[in-house]
Amino acid sequence: MKTKTQLFAAAAITACSAFALPRAEVASFDQSGATATITYTLSEAPAIVTVDIQTNATGDVWASIGGENIVPGISADSDVFKKVSETGPLAIKWTPNRAWADHNQIAGKVRAVVTARSLDNPPDYMAVDLTEHAQPNTQRYYPSADFVPGGVTNCPTYRTSMLLMRRIHARNKTFDMGSIGEYGRNTDNERTNPVTLTNDYYIGVFEVTQAQWFLIKGNWPSGWNNAAYREMRPVGNVSYCDIRMWTDNKYYAAMDFPNPPYEGSFLYNLRARTGIDFDLPGEAQWEFACRAGHGEGEWGNGAKYDYQGVVAAAPISLGIGRTAANAASSGSGLEAGPAICGSYPPNDWGLYDMHGNISEWCLDWFWAGVNLDYQVNIDPANPAKRLSDGESGSQKVRRGGSYGHAIHFARSADRNKDGPATRWDPIGFRVVCPVEAN
Repeated sequence: MKTKTQLFAAAAITACSAFALPRAEVASFDQSGATATITYTLSEAPAIVTVDIQTNATGDVWASIGGENIVPGISADSDVFKKVSETGPLAIKWTPNRAWADHNQIAGKVRAVVTARSLDNPPDYMAVDLTEHAQPNTQRYYPSADFVPGGVTNCPTYRTSMLLMRRIHARNKTFDMGSIGEYGRNTDNERTNPVTLTNDYYIGVFEVTQAQWFLIKGNWPSGWNNAAYREMRPVGNVSYCDIRMWTDNKYYAAMDFPNPPYEGSFLYNLRARTGIDFDLPGEAQWEFACRAGHGEGEWGNGAKYDYQGVVAAAPISLGIGRTAANAASSGSGLEAGPAICGSYPPNDWGLYDMHGNISEWCLDWFWAGVNLDYQVNIDPANPAKRLSDGESGSQKVRRGGSYGHAIHFARSADRNKDGPATRWDPIGFRVVCPVEAN
């Protein structure tokens, strides 16, 4: 028996978009047997298409059934939550009873909302396949954490065989890098400086894990790599050169940003597999994402930075991740070394382990006198070797503290450095990529 339910179309309006503004128009929402089919057209293509199923109307109020009930490859087909290159007519198939139990017949009970977005205004979450079967430009997009299949932390996939990225809305946003009076502040290299970011970007929800490194590079370099726990722990003991330059000669600046990653490096292989221009974050991008809208004397979830209070209390209750204060110094279990990514609460933008766990490489060459002549538009980084205070410009920035550092090193403003060839278990990274035309 074929039945029809209410139609609804929605479009994403993108301000100042470099792309034509697409709009989705739903033509029909039919059910035949256990499968419902949503047909629609696009006014412009390519566009990123997402769908929501809504029910329980009260007047003009509708409620989403939840993204977990509209999962590509399970309860929905593969033609959804992705970039679509044709204008149509197009179809999305949805089998409600596979995820939305006891809803074989949906006629008159639900409506479909199809949203089209321009390529430079993508949804807030992007999931990228890392397996050997991955194809370029097949990433999925989800409008919120509630739509991420399986849940951000409940599904191990996003810490093993996929990268989950979070869009940071940073275009033309100005914030104060550095700190003024926080305990543990380094007076030589944490001077405050207003920085304006020029573009939005995606950043990893998690640090790159050992399993993800293995899929791209084929080895297990980290010291805390006991097989029972290693996969979802962050990769450590990897140098900036391993990630981007693929040479132990730290003076090979010609291989560094803005040039593409050197052949054989992690980022070179990652780009080749996914078709996406992944890179390390500039330190301004990193700090902006870590702060999540908060400022001086605050963690990324808004909790106040009180060093003595942090030492006395369990760091997890204050929004801080694994540091030397709550990591076992020996042993082989989960209490020793870095925590499984996502073990601690996220910051207010949904990013995990920005404070502690693993210290993270950034693109920038380290420069102590950051407020003296720093570029205000440094998106993602100033590629020049900046020379100041007798420095040679031969060390790279790393951020965020680690399980081997005291708590004050986990502050958003803390800046540290090492030579690009340095390998140390508490040093790893997360990746970023641009939002435009991914």
